[in-house]
Amino acid sequence: MRSFRYQFNPHLTKDETITNILDKSLTIFPSPDFSLCLHLLPPHILTPASASSALPAAGDAPLSEAVQKLNVLNNLLAQASYAAFWSTLDSDDLYADLIADVAGFEELIRIRIALTISQSVREIERSVLESWLGMQGEAFEKFVGGVCGWEIEGTVVKVPMNKENEAKNTI
Repeated sequence: MRSFRYQFNPHLTKDETITNILDKSLTIFPSPDFSLCLHLLPPHILTPASASSALPAAGDAPLSEAVQKLNVLNNLLAQASYAAFWSTLDSDDLYADLIADVAGFEELIRIRIALTISQSVREIERSVLESWLGMQGEAFEKFVGGVCGWEIEGTVVKVPMNKENEAKNTI
């Protein structure tokens, strides 16, 4: 309900609240929540500063830039470009500032990536999964074994069979 209050009372909006809502909506991909949140924002925030014909109001440029950067992350997640997601997230300090207020942001993203992977494969190369999860070494092994419940066998990670990744005959 808070976002609707902002939609109809733009003078009450706070940039930090907007970016926090967008951050949280990123953590529940794949879902339309991020796009829904974007559609609640005024058009001048959604347009990149260089593409806007009018000068932005005071304070709009930083929010517009933040929204554009978060939209890049959303697009990478939607495209399942997980390795590119992590490299983009690490490429600019603004990303770190944007996600700082969302406790466990990276862990939540990793869990959603793992869930998506578990729906489509039974085994995956360790190096590929490391790049998709943005982690390596002991932290990777702890996440894969402890959080996901998957087994690492040499260079392959085994995902237990579930109803989504089970091969079925169809007629």
